[in-house]
Amino acid sequence: MGITFRIDYNITPEFSIQYYGSPFASTGKYSEFKVVTQPGAASYNSRFTILSPVLNENNYEISETDYSQIDYTFENPDFNFSQFRSNLVLRWEYRPGSQLYLVWSQDRTNFTQPGYYSVNDALGSLKNVAANNIFLIKLSYWFSI
Repeated sequence: MGITFRIDYNITPEFSIQYYGSPFASTGKYSEFKVVTQPGAASYNSRFTILSPVLNENNYEISETDYSQIDYTFENPDFNFSQFRSNLVLRWEYRPGSQLYLVWSQDRTNFTQPGYYSVNDALGSLKNVAANNIFLIKLSYWFSI
């Protein structure tokens, strides 16, 4: 789930504020693990065998032949990914053609594996993530020749 929004507000013709925000969240929950047994089979359902893994802590354990022995394991692939990016720009044209920009850019990114949350919970968890802040100043001056 993602959305992008932008707000532009001109206080005067020479002074404006712009804000851009883009929250994004996704979750992955895997089920019905399969192993390919006959890749060239005519029937789709004949091409694979459905596995019955057992989740032990963060790993799935597979016993294909003897249920008393674990043949192999793999990590739980479920995940949550959430991100919020935003920019705030103040623009001041202090003389015709000459401008001063003050910019604040922020990024918050969170990846959790295994993921146990809904998309709303993934977005809500961003408030606890440390922000990556960038501040910029740009000054341009127009020389008339």
